[in-house]
Amino acid sequence: MHKSKDTCKTGATYKSEESCKTGVTCKRSPDVICGILISALILGVSYPYWSTLDFLQLTSPLSPVVAVVLPLYLCYNYPELDHYSTTREDTTIILGVASGCSVGYWVNQQLGLTFEPMGPFPVSLQPLTLASFGLGVARFGVGLVILVLTRQTARWVSLRLVCWKYGVAINDVDAHKRKEIEVPYKFITYSTMGVVNCVVVCRAFVLLGLL
Repeated sequence: MHKSKDTCKTGATYKSEESCKTGVTCKRSPDVICGILISALILGVSYPYWSTLDFLQLTSPLSPVVAVVLPLYLCYNYPELDHYSTTREDTTIILGVASGCSVGYWVNQQLGLTFEPMGPFPVSLQPLTLASFGLGVARFGVGLVILVLTRQTARWVSLRLVCWKYGVAINDVDAHKRKEIEVPYKFITYSTMGVVNCVVVCRAFVLLGLL
């Protein structure tokens, strides 16, 4: 058996050339199924407590601490693989954004700057007009600019701080894949984006009259 047919460019070994080209194997199917079942179980068990959890998330003084510490702990304890994979990076990005948004919701609640839906549910959609379409485009543009600037700034600062702490060159791409570097700088970057999205962007919409 030739090695070129069994080993992808990523260094992972697959059973056939076809599975190598797609980058997935049948072994991953149980992982996906287990993930779906675990998610369904968590939703089913936690459903009766959603109102309580929502209240605690918005009002408890421990809410921002839990929102940061718990996702960060999960990122650092992501299952180790025998080769590098972007799954840990993707997970850190997702949890970072969720953490930042959760903190942002809490901040808005403390400032009394929340937006409650008006009228009975389900909320009816207003007809699309040229004015409403223009407001939507303006909100998209303003939000995009703010979030892109936030990402670039947070990434620039966090990457340099983490690399300085561990004595790693900033341009060392391979070192950026190490857990102790990848997790904190990705988490800081995207959690900052989550906070800015929920607090700063909304305030900018209000100040600019886009809501």
